[in-house]
Amino acid sequence: MNENELKVLVEKMKAGDREAFNNIFRRYYAPLVRFGIRFVADADQSAEIVQDLFVKLWTGRDKLTVNSSFESYMLRSVRNAAITFINKERAHAEANERVFTDDSDANDPSETLQSNNLESSYRAILANMPEKRREVFLASRYEGLKYAEIADKMGLSQKTVEAHMTAAIKQLREGLKAYL
Repeated sequence: MNENELKVLVEKMKAGDREAFNNIFRRYYAPLVRFGIRFVADADQSAEIVQDLFVKLWTGRDKLTVNSSFESYMLRSVRNAAITFINKERAHAEANERVFTDDSDANDPSETLQSNNLESSYRAILANMPEKRREVFLASRYEGLKYAEIADKMGLSQKTVEAHMTAAIKQLREGLKAYL
């Protein structure tokens, strides 16, 4: 597909043509996932990043402005989303490390064991949360974002963010009952 054909497809997509969007998706999805793996080293996570990118592309198509080639735009978007994901994961890991490195009872083996069990349980609960719920929870608790900011960032309604937070907190309370 040459650059002129691609420009026509992009313009049709911007006008709401689903078939044009589907053609773009089929053309770029697999190469973008492979490109994303370079950054996140996980095929599933890369696929999720690319899927989110295409959702944003479709929902924001009327505001789409491509100053360079469309392919460069898409590659840059995947790279930026992958870097954002990596930074979130790093911030999450650092926050968990701070939460669970309290040396006040470091000499008491039973306290150390209980702390390790608590940490393991907490991480397991987070890992078992549905992806959006976990993302909302981490954005609120570790990035310090307000519900409205999370809603804007993730393209959700504020009520949906509130529902995800309520469910996340309930899931954590249930899973950590033994430690409360």
